[in-house]
This record gives sequence, structure tokens and C-alpha cells, in this order.
Amino acid sequence: MTPVLPSLAVARRARTTILRDGSAVRVRPLEPGEEAGLCRFLEAVSADSLYSRFFGTPTPERAAASLAGCGRPGDVVLVAQGGPDRSIVAHAGAFRTGEDRAEAAFLVADGWQGRGLGSVMLSRLARAARELGIATLVAEVLPGNRPMLAVFQRSGHPVLVQPGAEAVRVLIGTTPLAEAGPLAA
Repeated sequence: MTPVLPSLAVARRARTTILRDGSAVRVRPLEPGEEAGLCRFLEAVSADSLYSRFFGTPTPERAAASLAGCGRPGDVVLVAQGGPDRSIVAHAGAFRTGEDRAEAAFLVADGWQGRGLGSVMLSRLARAARELGIATLVAEVLPGNRPMLAVFQRSGHPVLVQPGAEAVRVLIGTTPLAEAGPLAA
């Protein structure tokens, strides 16, 4: 068990990443007391993006309280900071639902979508989740959210898509395809 701890510390360390358009973001774990920063982030997100993430449109205050309050032991919650003021521009979480599974959820600010930030967040989340013994991330995605479904398909991780009437269930292996075999339902 001891060898996992140094790897987990490395996976959780903040890192700056350059996106496709040349902009820089700093991806790091969410820290306690960041509700105000999350609220500012959510206030800048469109109603459509909020609906895609929450399957509804909560107030920014309610959504920020929810995002800030999650993150029990065994969960992974990351944020990305960007722009001149280094504000939060993305949030990703893996919330353990079983011994080796976690529910995954992502939200990227509208102005930062299409730059590869969703892919960066998924990659970092999968790596940190794998270090905690999570083998599979499970994401519920609205059927019309094609950009997020494309992020999963292009992730370089095993992906199993299970279409549904109200949501598409996507199972994502946390081990990259280069190291893993097919994903079982």
C-alpha cells in the first residue's frame, strides 16, 4: 500500500497545462473554502451548460455549495484556473459509488470550451482516480451533449457507451488504452 501514496501525491499536484489554442490553465485539487470562487465560475456559465452538467438549472449559489461540499475521502475533485485573474474555469469530480467505481462529472466554462480543457480534466481525473483504486468512471450525459461524448470517445481510455432515453451512460476505464484491455459493463 505504501507505493501508492507517492504516486497519488504526484497525481494530485497542481500542474500548468497549455491548451490547443496556446492558453495556459492550472489544474489542481479543489481546496476547502473555495465556494466563493466556484460561485463566480458558475455565474459565468450559460444556462445550457449548467443544464448539461446538473440536468437542471440550479442557482449559482446552490450549485457552488453542492460542488464545494462534495469530496469525501476516496473522491477526487479538480478545478482548472485560467485567464489573467486565474479564476476557476472548469470543475471535474469522481465521486466513489463502489469499491472500484466512481460517478464522474465535468463542467467547463463556455468561453473555455473547444480548447481541449475537457480532455485535460478527464485525463487528470482518471489518473488520480486510478491511484485511489477506482477502475471505472461512470458519467451520465444528455444525449444531445455531443461535445462531451466526443471527449470521452477521444480520451485514449476504454469507453463503453450505453444509450438511454433520458441520458447516455458512459463507462470510462481509468487505465489508458495503451495499458488496458476492453472495458466490461
